[in-house]
Amino acid sequence: MGFEALRHFFDRTVRPFFLFTGAGTALVGLYAVLPSWAMPNVAKLPYLQDYTIIIQHWGIMVGLMGIAMMLAALVPQWRVPILLYSALEKSFMVWLVLSNAHSSFVSGFWVPLVIDSTVVIYTIGYFAVCGFRPASTD
Repeated sequence: MGFEALRHFFDRTVRPFFLFTGAGTALVGLYAVLPSWAMPNVAKLPYLQDYTIIIQHWGIMVGLMGIAMMLAALVPQWRVPILLYSALEKSFMVWLVLSNAHSSFVSGFWVPLVIDSTVVIYTIGYFAVCGFRPASTD
């Protein structure tokens, strides 16, 4: 695949990429509004009421990141800063899951690991091909 073909690929896929991965990321907002349900059913961890504030804080932060990603699908000027921030945040999450892979508390984080890894790989490819500019086709 040539350089122009790769550029065309990113120009064509940046909107759906942001919409799909942003929606997956925004779902973490469930932790903000339903922490007692999300912890055992999504994260596969016990809900400890003493940690409600940090669980809800994490849920709203990541949920809003997902909303910002979806908005970046529609607002090209937002794409580079959102790509940078989301790649950094998601790289850290990937590292956390992989570095704790031997622990039982990681069991509910394998699906987010796949989404976050996809965002990181896509972002590296995007910047390698397109540089720090919004995709040209909107």
